[in-house]
Amino acid sequence: MVKLFRRPTFGNEVSAVQDGVIRLRGGAPRIIVGTSSLNFEGMAPEQQSRTIQAFRDLLHAQSGPMQLYLRVRRVPAADPTEPHPPDFRDPRAYLAALTRSFVNTHLQDTPVYQREVFVVLGPAEPARQLLHSWLFRFDRTSEQARCVATDFGTPLRNRAQALSESLRRIGVKGRVLDDQSLATLLAQLYDGHADEGDPGVRRRAYADRADNVAVGSLYYASFVVNRYPGEEVEPGWLLPLLSFKGELHAGIHILPLETDRMLMLLHNRIRDLRANDLANLESGAVDHTAMGTLPDALTVHQALARNEEKAFAVSFYLTIGAENPVELRTQADALRASCRRMMLQTVQPFFEMRQALLSSWPLGTDLLGREHILHTSALTTMLPWLQEDLADAEGHYWGYNKETGGLCVFDPFDTERFSNANIAVLAHSGAGKSYAAASVVLSGHTRGIGAIVIDPEAEYGGMIRSLGGTYLHLAAGSGHAINALDPLLFAVESDEPTDQLSDVLDLIGLMCGRLDEVERAHVESITRLVIANAHTTPVLGDIWRQLDGAQPGSRVSTILRRWVTGDLGRLFSAPTNVDLGADIVGFNLRDLSDELVPPSCLLLANWLWTALRRDRRPRHLLIDEVGLLLEHEPIRRFLIRLARRIRKYGGSLILVSQNPGDFFETKDGAVLATNPSILLLGSQKHSEAMKLQKAFNLTERQVNYLETAERGDFLLVAGPNRVPVHVMVPPWMDELIVKSRGH
Repeated sequence: MVKLFRRPTFGNEVSAVQDGVIRLRGGAPRIIVGTSSLNFEGMAPEQQSRTIQAFRDLLHAQSGPMQLYLRVRRVPAADPTEPHPPDFRDPRAYLAALTRSFVNTHLQDTPVYQREVFVVLGPAEPARQLLHSWLFRFDRTSEQARCVATDFGTPLRNRAQALSESLRRIGVKGRVLDDQSLATLLAQLYDGHADEGDPGVRRRAYADRADNVAVGSLYYASFVVNRYPGEEVEPGWLLPLLSFKGELHAGIHILPLETDRMLMLLHNRIRDLRANDLANLESGAVDHTAMGTLPDALTVHQALARNEEKAFAVSFYLTIGAENPVELRTQADALRASCRRMMLQTVQPFFEMRQALLSSWPLGTDLLGREHILHTSALTTMLPWLQEDLADAEGHYWGYNKETGGLCVFDPFDTERFSNANIAVLAHSGAGKSYAAASVVLSGHTRGIGAIVIDPEAEYGGMIRSLGGTYLHLAAGSGHAINALDPLLFAVESDEPTDQLSDVLDLIGLMCGRLDEVERAHVESITRLVIANAHTTPVLGDIWRQLDGAQPGSRVSTILRRWVTGDLGRLFSAPTNVDLGADIVGFNLRDLSDELVPPSCLLLANWLWTALRRDRRPRHLLIDEVGLLLEHEPIRRFLIRLARRIRKYGGSLILVSQNPGDFFETKDGAVLATNPSILLLGSQKHSEAMKLQKAFNLTERQVNYLETAERGDFLLVAGPNRVPVHVMVPPWMDELIVKSRGH
């Protein structure tokens, strides 16, 4: 019979949470920095090298104890009940509720595990620079964390600020947890609730057994990493732990050691190893266990002496959690098997499960002291930011991660993560690129983000009308018109470049085939005259009349006459007669003849540029089949200018093309393809995949994924992260998109 030691005071490790600092029992302060994730495995080799170097710099910058805390847990599902339309006044709020219901149903039916990485900082203790393991036999009288009396959290805050900057160089966002976030984290760990005035820890009864500890309704079993892989490993070898399907807590305690002290220890160790080699040589015996040890020790000694490496005391603890003992045993077997594949030797600290559990949690306390000495190069291989779900609490819903099963939710307008909100969707015909682009627009719509859609194939009309938007049919004789001179009728801010006149001249040049320098100068002077003397709304026909009066029968006058009279005149030379103030506005270009597509698109582009600058708010600008427009230089130049500057006006440019080669045939096209911070790369032919590999530095594995991707599969390139996703939308989105396309 196992004897149980019951203590009703589990949870007294934390005494207070105040001003973003956790106070442990005895007053020792801790600051916890939450971090975003990073898909290290999907990076190009040179990006990986930069990340590893940045992690080395982070480690070398530490002046006190640091703990890396990794948590894997199943994402809980909220209420999956479908909402009722009468409960919502705003249709967009109802659609957002439908999306949440769909996500919660998915989480309820499919286990989705979330990986989180935190960094815990503790105060430096100059008097305790020896390894804890040396004191293990003599200093186990108290589990209370030691505290330096002069440290009340301020030096830790300085370290936290420096840490956030180091994390940014790695490619990870760092955020110092505030009181509310700390209370929530502690409540999750202790299975309690964060009440007002409560630090988030509710003291609970627990049962401390030989091989597990039961806290409340959960059972925990802990393991100590007793031996690391016995051969050289590359950064990323911790990935199997992050892929663990169950609740997992991993605590990596890192204590910087004094270099002088370590050099002395290594000197003594090298002397002993040389003595062993001489003894073995004299006796004729070969000590296979010592082979290679002396050269390694010499190498580390020389690196420390040159200040290329530093030494650290590292403790590594793993804890799994389950709801019952049977499940706990199953999870323990799975963890042991995973560690064996990683060549890790783990042992259970019998009768010390409580101490091991607390050492695994983000409290910055190593109660077991099972430390190993590692130099910087070895420690950098334990980089914890290896996988990325892009699973933010709020943002656009993109689908799910095909590697982890996690949901993909993030905001393209996040200025801290992305340099711009532009998106490029590149895939061959039938790969689902228009479907994916429409889902981005619909996700934004539920968050109050407007959209303007240029639709050359009439694929979005039903969707836009269903959402109460404006869908315009641009064609000769349609009755819809947009004034080509609108950009000249609205003033811009003093800091804005006055390029509206150049845009109008580019449009006239596109209509006339080209304008030489003399013709362009003459048209410019007439345009200025028309705008200055207009008593009513000026239109393109007014410019033609002035031009024909000044130079009757000239080439420009003769060609322009066709565009300002008849059906074309009602389209290109009439005041704007449509309401363009709806949340979603679409332009149907399907019935335009080939010769009308370029000037119509440039006309729309000029109007869009004016609208974006006049009404600055988050808005998606979707241009489908943009490859058809890139052969026209004025449109190509305009798109480049729009892509570079749309961020200033709160906009997001979405470019959709079925032929990536269209972008890379010209220098301007390559600039346009590489400008977006977010890429959705779908199924590609081999030749196109090679172009993408060269342009975006894809790995061979990613190229193979693009060549074998099925419909709806995309490689999501979001900043430094590259995630294979499948576009899976809620039923209401699917219905709108499919019906809109007439399927």
